[in-house]
Amino acid sequence: MTDTRSPAPASFWVPGRDNAPPQEPVPLGGTATARGLRLQATETGAAQAAEVADGVWEVLFRTGPAALELTVLIPAADAVTWWHPGSTVPHATIPPSWGDPVVTTALMGIPVGALLLRQDRTGLVYALDAGSHRTSVRAGLVEESAHFAVMVTVEDAGPDEEIRLLLDVSGRTFAEAVPDTGRWLQRDGGAPVVPGAEDAVLCTWYFAHQDVTAAAVLDQADRAAELGFGTVIVDDGWQTTSLARGYGSCGDWEAATGKFPDPAGMVARLRARGLRTMWWVGTPFLGHHAGARAAGLATRYEETELDASVLDPRDDATRRHLVERIRDLVVKTGADGVKLDFLERFATPVPDDPSPRSPVAATVRLLAEITAAVEGAGVRPLVEFREPYVHPAVGRFATMLRVGDCPLSATQNRVGIVDLRMARPGTPIHSDPIMWASDDTAERVAHHLINALFGVPQVSVDLVGLDDAPSDALAFWMRVWRTYRETLLHGELLAQRPDLLYPLVAAHDRDRHVVARYAPHAVTLPKRPWREVLIANADDSAPLVVNDALPMSVRLEVWDARGRRTHRSLVELTSGPSVLPVPSGGLARLSHPDLDPGPEL
Repeated sequence: MTDTRSPAPASFWVPGRDNAPPQEPVPLGGTATARGLRLQATETGAAQAAEVADGVWEVLFRTGPAALELTVLIPAADAVTWWHPGSTVPHATIPPSWGDPVVTTALMGIPVGALLLRQDRTGLVYALDAGSHRTSVRAGLVEESAHFAVMVTVEDAGPDEEIRLLLDVSGRTFAEAVPDTGRWLQRDGGAPVVPGAEDAVLCTWYFAHQDVTAAAVLDQADRAAELGFGTVIVDDGWQTTSLARGYGSCGDWEAATGKFPDPAGMVARLRARGLRTMWWVGTPFLGHHAGARAAGLATRYEETELDASVLDPRDDATRRHLVERIRDLVVKTGADGVKLDFLERFATPVPDDPSPRSPVAATVRLLAEITAAVEGAGVRPLVEFREPYVHPAVGRFATMLRVGDCPLSATQNRVGIVDLRMARPGTPIHSDPIMWASDDTAERVAHHLINALFGVPQVSVDLVGLDDAPSDALAFWMRVWRTYRETLLHGELLAQRPDLLYPLVAAHDRDRHVVARYAPHAVTLPKRPWREVLIANADDSAPLVVNDALPMSVRLEVWDARGRRTHRSLVELTSGPSVLPVPSGGLARLSHPDLDPGPEL
């Protein structure tokens, strides 16, 4: 039998380097050799490699006086796409090895990637734990050999620091291998979920923007509580009377008295309705009209078009100012937490920066100081971060992570939620606030909510001004999400075909299975015993359900997008495909006819 596989090159070759790069092989052996995985790096004498599970290697490096560089190479047979997490990241491409590098810091992205093969198998999963250091990654196909290369440079580490690398060639599925890699990257496995971090959120931004007032927030309170929201985020605008969408008022972090005459009173009235309050903070901005400009705070650069400067977190007095203002904001108003926004702006590269110290490391220190100050005042705050600053090095200070801004983009919300759940397992992942156009149908509203089904929904619409149809759709899908929240957020997550933007996503625990359908794909019933299967239909076609088991009798219930029950009967499922009459934006529930039906919806 002839071996048709491409031979591994005798030495590494990657475009842009000569044939003898200043890197030496790091011996792996065992499973790695059998699967064609190769690793080379600078300072290899300090590298220690161990196979920590079948096909999973951990390599520890000690940095030297020069930047640590490493290259991973593996045959790309059966490759489908190169995946790395992010709601705006391309998911269906195999980049060339000569493409532009991706820069990751503690405030920008997550250093995790996976070469995906057919049938959702992984050819390689990698993760790099370089703390808060800046890393540059070029990952792509070497055209000359059809090998896939991952080329990493850790740019700003000092000598004798520990850098950890994980390489997984186990061949497990995407849904198995990538979350395990995310858990490894978090080191401690993730902190316990803080009470309230998994409650649905009403955010004021998209429906009020900067024209937000205490009266407008309180107008929403009764309806928000009735729908099952647990938290209100008072977004940008509470600190200013301007409606100009700039940040000229940022830095003082005191409520505009004409709009919020009694912020603590508002917080108390929301709490009386069962709602927590979080304040938005544009953390790095010092507005050109802020009183704090007179305090002589250090700034890094100007955001002229935003009417603000960006503070320098490396300055002790500047950090102290932020810590005190944010602590006082939470403590004096009795709030439950803060949305710390725009943290990535602290790390924007600045030409001719006079300080050799890293603003990223200083931001990590700032976040630790904020956390200590607020907790020292007796409050365990809710803290929201959003993409792109979701790296574990800073994400450990957040109680929830949120998909980046994607107004009206249900697909981007879905992709961001699933990607973050894969890369940051155990952390509450929130949608970007869901909004819709005033003339959108109930079906389209349902699509938006189904796309956020496997995360914590944030919503930003005027609840009291909704027409009946979208209001019904919102109420129904909020009810579904609350009823099945434990399965949706903590069940085993099965996300299929990231290269197709996850056309089917499912979660199951014990004998309950929930699947959402975002494209005209067939839904296969689970082979394991089940008591209840829910199918949420975010496509315009009725679901084709495939039963691979013996024919069975099931109780079928169907609701439309507005939560009106349209069908209830006992049906016979053949050992093959069946079409269920589930309308677009609707829900089907299959349950065992000899058992009690599921919860009332």
